[in-house]
Amino acid sequence: MRTGKMALSAGLIMTIAWASWACKDEVSGPDLSGIVFPDSGVSYSKHVQPLFIRGCGGQESLCHGPDTFEGRLFALDSYLHATTKLGIIARTDPDHSLLINTIEGTSQPKMPPPDKPQLNANQIKGLRRWVKEGAQDN
Repeated sequence: MRTGKMALSAGLIMTIAWASWACKDEVSGPDLSGIVFPDSGVSYSKHVQPLFIRGCGGQESLCHGPDTFEGRLFALDSYLHATTKLGIIARTDPDHSLLINTIEGTSQPKMPPPDKPQLNANQIKGLRRWVKEGAQDN
């Protein structure tokens, strides 16, 4: 009987440990590969913000986090901070958006820098598409 309770307890502990590991926060850590942009209808909350949080302005990478907003009037930790300073994101005009120009490397410095996780082609096209679609807070 005692062996059965111990086995049940061990099983319960293992289940809780596995559930905790499996339910880890989806927007933490520097791995950007899981963020895939659609061909149209790019969502700020589903695609853009998770990419910014993981790669630019989240807890793991404070290059453009909330602490940078006061001095530069620019940060990528929130929609408001990302869109406040004119020229960073030129709605419907990705060719005149500093954000797009720096991630594509047509403006210097290229972002992200070489020592940070890099955006893939889908993510760069997705950010361009989001700006072209009006850079909405959706």
